[in-house]
Amino acid sequence: MPQPGAPAAGPTNPIAAQYQQVAMKISAQISEKNPYLKERVGEAIFPFIKNLVGNERVPKITGMLIELPVEQIKQYMFSYDNLVMKVREADDLISQSEQAQK
Repeated sequence: MPQPGAPAAGPTNPIAAQYQQVAMKISAQISEKNPYLKERVGEAIFPFIKNLVGNERVPKITGMLIELPVEQIKQYMFSYDNLVMKVREADDLISQSEQAQK
């Protein structure tokens, strides 16, 4: 039993807590055998990515993340911090690509 005044288990960030709930709802669907894996994951992560990067890059970054191997999808689906890290990596890659084209 937790001690009075002890912090509650789980994410303290409300967005991370909401993300965890969404991830748990689709966790059984995250499998190589699911023909709708990319659609389900994309629908789940899109609003969270939009919150992180805004409207302009959200479709491209979502597309990049759903193309990753299933093991990497599982890693970012079960950890909001991992999702944030992957979104930042993808955003950096897009920025680098845009700079190279100029």
